[in-house]
Amino acid sequence: MPEHDPKKFDPARASTLDAAEREQYLPGGQLVALLELRGAETVLDYGAGTGRLALAAAAAIPQGRIVAVDESAEMLAHLQQRLGGTANAEVALISANRVGLRDGEADRILAVNLLHEIRGEGALDEMRRILAPDGILLVVDWERGRPRPGGPPDQLLYTAAEAASELRSHGFEAAEIPAGLPYHFVIRATPPPTAQKPA
Repeated sequence: MPEHDPKKFDPARASTLDAAEREQYLPGGQLVALLELRGAETVLDYGAGTGRLALAAAAAIPQGRIVAVDESAEMLAHLQQRLGGTANAEVALISANRVGLRDGEADRILAVNLLHEIRGEGALDEMRRILAPDGILLVVDWERGRPRPGGPPDQLLYTAAEAASELRSHGFEAAEIPAGLPYHFVIRATPPPTAQKPA
């Protein structure tokens, strides 16, 4: 059996993603509001875990669709169970950092507690490919240096400034949003204006 990658979430701990205290420090409603949804978008939840946030996003886009993806077959099973009865939800496996969406198909991408896990991989390039020219990528992750009761080891994490720099190096414009979360930073990333469609 291959050894577990220490920077990746361990699917054996999936129940922690649905713990009540997680809603207190990562409130689904607040994160979905930061996506600036109008109700008909295609939203990609990249690294969706058990689907808690994907379900909240699905409720906010009754004429749209949520595509929840994860690279772990075990987490995919959790997603299928949680989102199986949601008409506007799809579940898919990430394979070799590729998602089965067309170029520019996602109006919004939500990436929560993911950036530190994909360091050195091709996932940000894939998000850049999938994101619409006028789309928004919302990156939320544990911030290095903030005291917290759990989460990954500090040495695996980014500061908000480092995360924004990482996003810029992959072709995004990126700015931190002061969301008031106790343990996490929030960064709003967009394609550069030259990539956006003319008005």
